[in-house]
Amino acid sequence: MGASRFSIARLSPNNLIVLVVILGVSFVATVIVPGIELAGGLVESSAALKLVAEQQRYPTMIRATLETLRERLNNRGYIQESLDQLADATKKLDAALSNMAAPRTASWFGAGGDTGESIAGKHARALLEAWDRERAALNLVLNFHGVPYSDSETAGTALNDSGRQLEHDVTAAIRTSRHALGAVDDQLATIGSELQAGNAQSARHLRMIMMVGLLIAAGLVLLAVWLLRARLRQDANLKEARQQTLDILRTVKDGLFLLDENLIIGAAYSSALETLFQRKDIAGLHFEALLRDIVSAKTLATALKFVKVLWSERTNEKLVKSINPLGEVEVHLGTGGGKFDTRYLDFQFHRVRVDGKIASVLVSVSDVSSRVELARELQHSQQQAQAQVDTLLGILHIDPAHLASFLSDSNAAMKMINAVLKEPAREESMFRKKLDTLFRQAHSVKGEAAALGLSSIESRAHSFEEDLKALKEKPELSGNDFLPLVIKLDDLLTHLQSVGELVSRLAKLQAPRPDSARETHTQGAAHRQAVASTVGDSGLGASLQQLAERIAGENDKEVRVQCRGLELVPEDYRRLIKDVAIQAVRNAVVHGIEAPAARTSAGKRSQGVVRVEFKSIEEGGYKLVIEDDGQGLATERIKEAALQRGFITQEQAAALDAKQTLSLLFQPGFSTMENPTKDAGRGVGMNLMAELMRQAGGRVGVATAAGRFTRVTLTLPTPRKTADDTVAA
Repeated sequence: MGASRFSIARLSPNNLIVLVVILGVSFVATVIVPGIELAGGLVESSAALKLVAEQQRYPTMIRATLETLRERLNNRGYIQESLDQLADATKKLDAALSNMAAPRTASWFGAGGDTGESIAGKHARALLEAWDRERAALNLVLNFHGVPYSDSETAGTALNDSGRQLEHDVTAAIRTSRHALGAVDDQLATIGSELQAGNAQSARHLRMIMMVGLLIAAGLVLLAVWLLRARLRQDANLKEARQQTLDILRTVKDGLFLLDENLIIGAAYSSALETLFQRKDIAGLHFEALLRDIVSAKTLATALKFVKVLWSERTNEKLVKSINPLGEVEVHLGTGGGKFDTRYLDFQFHRVRVDGKIASVLVSVSDVSSRVELARELQHSQQQAQAQVDTLLGILHIDPAHLASFLSDSNAAMKMINAVLKEPAREESMFRKKLDTLFRQAHSVKGEAAALGLSSIESRAHSFEEDLKALKEKPELSGNDFLPLVIKLDDLLTHLQSVGELVSRLAKLQAPRPDSARETHTQGAAHRQAVASTVGDSGLGASLQQLAERIAGENDKEVRVQCRGLELVPEDYRRLIKDVAIQAVRNAVVHGIEAPAARTSAGKRSQGVVRVEFKSIEEGGYKLVIEDDGQGLATERIKEAALQRGFITQEQAAALDAKQTLSLLFQPGFSTMENPTKDAGRGVGMNLMAELMRQAGGRVGVATAAGRFTRVTLTLPTPRKTADDTVAA
């Protein structure tokens, strides 16, 4: 019963409107219209009753006038006044009775009986018949004209013939009036009684209608009171809900706001939004204006397109969210004084539907800077851990003697770099010279690290080179420009020290037991002999092959290194030959060796060959030859690159022969590559060769044939023995 019982509170707003309309129409139909009709009927009935009451005095007046007239005739008095009064009363009664019987006044008298005939109409015949009889008698009296008396000296004043006739007519009229005027009185009294009865009945009906109206009005008042209370409750609920919403928006840590179809931000938004964007004019702001000054133009354009796509009903919301361009977006918020605070904000978009249609887009913004920084720190830690593992794995595959040599040479290079950085300089030429020296030392460390597969050291040396390159591109240099290099140098030096410590620990762990020292020594010698038989020596040859394979793999090439005579390198030239060979092999793989498809098309084997040969020469000294069977060097391309980089002018280019053109390769900063990589393109390697040869008193030459080979030949003098060397010998 409780569930099915009718309750106004369950009615929807539309149903409430229908109910109010029904009650209003009922009130009009049952109260207003009938009440107006009854009130109109009462007015007309009252007017008719007044009319009847006025006519009831005329029959009496007529009888009294006739009596007065007869008395004056008997007394031989003045009769004209009585005749005038009789005529006036007769005329008014005649007009009133005619008016009562007329159709235009029938509504005044209402409907009588089942026939619907008016009250006056129902009595009109008898009324008019009685009046007609009386009127006929009265007309004889009213038609009198003249003097009814005659005078004589003997008889005095007496009635003449017309007077006697008038007396006769007056007597007849009085006699007729006793019946006719009585009938008129009776009919008028009856009409008046019926009118009064009708008025009483109409008044009762009107009272009933008013009672019904009061009931309906009371219902409407109750409904209005209920609606008012319901509205007040609704307002209270809305106020409470609004307050709760404001409390939520004030305390929530994320920025929340609504976007309409025109990408305008709504008036309601969370307080955190002002903190996130450091502005208060957010309500009514366009979404583009909110982001314009804090993200890049590209990100802004992509974000606007993304949000507009959300308004399309055909767009899959989940699919679009997966390509959100504002997820963990970097923003730059002004903090005053031209300074900016970098944060990372995460924007999430959710469609808001009303009646199945998209009404707005809810945007939530959260500051994920801590999460991003933590993720970066974690990634950095993972990279460091991975780098340590990679370094450890790389160390395990490197010959200990060669590794120790690399660490020793690297430490010497670091000391040289540190000394150069500390060396005072004031002139621009001295700054440029310092840069060239730093480049050669860093490039040497980078090259040997790459040859050994020590990627962690190679990447740090490469980063150091990047900073040096940025300095070389500056139009003017000062001592302060070299200060940031100290941080990179410290990082590289610290890493080299950690690698050295790791090598020392491994050496202790791998130290042979006394009883197996002889066996270990024998096995090591056999291993070195086996390696030497394949690559030419136990250290440099293997490193060159490893370096060539790594560079070739990164450039989709195939290459093989053939080494001969590297075991003959004197100790005095060990590091020089190592640096030169690494740079030459690197250049050969990057610049000389073609891709397998190009080599096959040219009738060559898909695998390129780089030959490295060290030998002594009869006239004294040594010769190092690095030759590849690649595409050779194009002198025109070298001239073009030199012109573009400003090394020569058009006139100088026209005057250069082939040998002079090839000599441009050894200029500091010269390279034919447009996009430098970590392996080539900085213009350091060939210059490093030339500088090392100059310091050692040697020579370097280049020979090439298009499509066949490139050969780099380095000639070194016999090392000069010092006094210590002579004593030792």
